[in-house]
Amino acid sequence: MGLRRSTITAAASVSTLAAAAMLSTGAANAAINVGGGPLPAGTTPINILNINDFHGRIDSNGTGALGKNFACTILTQRAALGSNVLTLGAGDLIGASPFTSAVQDDNPSLDFLTAVGLDASSVGNHEFDKGFDDLSGRVIPRAGFSYVGANVYDKGTTDPALDPYKLYTVGGIRVAVVGGVTSDTPSLVAGDGIATIDIGDPVAGVNRVANELKDGNEANGEAEIVIAEYHEGGPYSSTTGTLAQQLAVPVFAHLVNDTSAKVDAILQGHTHQAYIYDVQIPGAAAGETRPVLQTGNYASNLGVISLGYDPATSSVTAYNASLVPVTAYSPTCAADPQWQSAASIVDAAVAYAAPLAAQKIGSVTATVSRGITNGAEDRSQESPLSNLIAQQYVESVNATGNLTASIGIMNPGGVRADLPFGTDGTITFGQAATIMPFGNTIKTVDLTGAQFKQVLEEQWQPAGSSRPYLQLGLSKNVTYTYDPNLPQGSRITSVMVNGKPINPTMVYTVASNSFLVTQVGAAPDGFATMQQGTNYRDSGLVDQNAFMDWVQANSPITPSFAKHGVAVVPMPGQFKVGARQQFVVSGFDMNATGAPHNAAVNSFFLKKRTGSTSTWTTTDTLVTSPIPARRGEVTVQIRANLPHLWDARKQPNGQSMLRLTFPTTGTEVKIPVTIVK
Repeated sequence: MGLRRSTITAAASVSTLAAAAMLSTGAANAAINVGGGPLPAGTTPINILNINDFHGRIDSNGTGALGKNFACTILTQRAALGSNVLTLGAGDLIGASPFTSAVQDDNPSLDFLTAVGLDASSVGNHEFDKGFDDLSGRVIPRAGFSYVGANVYDKGTTDPALDPYKLYTVGGIRVAVVGGVTSDTPSLVAGDGIATIDIGDPVAGVNRVANELKDGNEANGEAEIVIAEYHEGGPYSSTTGTLAQQLAVPVFAHLVNDTSAKVDAILQGHTHQAYIYDVQIPGAAAGETRPVLQTGNYASNLGVISLGYDPATSSVTAYNASLVPVTAYSPTCAADPQWQSAASIVDAAVAYAAPLAAQKIGSVTATVSRGITNGAEDRSQESPLSNLIAQQYVESVNATGNLTASIGIMNPGGVRADLPFGTDGTITFGQAATIMPFGNTIKTVDLTGAQFKQVLEEQWQPAGSSRPYLQLGLSKNVTYTYDPNLPQGSRITSVMVNGKPINPTMVYTVASNSFLVTQVGAAPDGFATMQQGTNYRDSGLVDQNAFMDWVQANSPITPSFAKHGVAVVPMPGQFKVGARQQFVVSGFDMNATGAPHNAAVNSFFLKKRTGSTSTWTTTDTLVTSPIPARRGEVTVQIRANLPHLWDARKQPNGQSMLRLTFPTTGTEVKIPVTIVK
């Protein structure tokens, strides 16, 4: 397989490239997808191998097999392409990593990616996890590849804080790799770590560079081919969303429609989806397209693009694009010196981490998982693990004796692995550490009831977000109802804390991680109201360590499949005695590993009177029976009968609580209602 750069020379200066082919001076490209067939005769193939959202996956299970498989897939594909190959990335190559890499600050992953021949990558938001000083002072110097970011600027300026692009000569053709990181980065990392920089619009950053590189002015750098590496993408995979559906999402539409026609290929990341699309080139004739590709995440696939550059027109005229699954490494790879170098890095990292990772700290009775859809992690789904961590935050803070919290919240992006049952339920140090790898502290903030309700509203993210909905984990004392059909900002229809309707003016102390409970920078994950509280306090507890202590103290841990948030449409408000009312309840089943299906629902009314509780009879309650499997939806019809303990002459209206219970999982829905005679 040979050395990775036998046909690639990193450009050291403009003067060294003066003899390259003539440039396009701004005309739109005229490329077509040849559909797996050969590139046209007379064109020069420029081959790209691409990865994104690697997240330190040199190992996934303590064996190092994933890293070795990934290395072999890269080397095999590079050998198959033969020549003129660049190996690139779209960011988040480190950060939120498994224990094997995280325990050494991802240094093994940087060394590994260098060994497999990575040439350049856009920065992702996770490259900033430990702050810009760590990125610029440790990560970039250690990496044997280039990190680029055209929309990262010195604070208050438009001066690049990172290299905007990297220029290579590939097969005699100048190829520029331009990086752009999601503009949401300030809301995804600790604000104090990036206080010295600004993050601009990635498309504007890429376009600025691309236009300079193809303006015919050698003084500002020139390239025949421009590759955009965006750490931003669409919310669907090729199997779950069409191009039309992706284009209906503003952030994706902006990336592909507003990126300059001088960009020849658009490579993406961030949303952890796998897709390939042919997207119309702005200004070009109908049917003339460029490839848009994302590989998924966690070393699952490798993107392969071959661009056919025509020197006669000084443009890319054709291309092929595919996704290649990572497969088990072969004996051929095992004999390759480059693979052996990469494998030795993995083996050393595994050996270093193994004794620490293997220490038992607790156990589970069944897997406690994140939310899933079609077997893959889904941050829009309520999960047993996020709810468990939210509860742990409350208990850990209260155990200090210095702070008291009444509500716990966990953001789904902060949960990076499951608590697996494995073969005997054992939970190790390494497994627990991988779940929350960011090293946040646990903080508290005071929010009014109205503010907390607004935080729940913000689960529906701002318009144009690549992830339209993010499901918060909540401590066990919080439940709520919602109507997804109502306008944004008014979808939460009721909130219960400790079984009682939330008081809009009462102050509740909320515990969460320092990413979410922050006063610095942009709204974390879009939860802007978290920055409007008072009395911000730091417990001094590192979330990862506190979680491991809690697991140890509370083992064996059993997952709870009781939903905290349930949809009720329309929201019943008033019941007239003897009259029947109908509404639909949905979302009461969890989408999580091992979650059972609720096949029945019970309902009744509660009424407080003079210190006692009487029950409103609901013998005329009709529900869909049985509840359709895995739909998590039921139509409920209820008629409120007159209770014998209610004196209508003295109390014409009865303030009550409609209670729906799902016995299989323990999901409970409480709805404040008024009963009128």
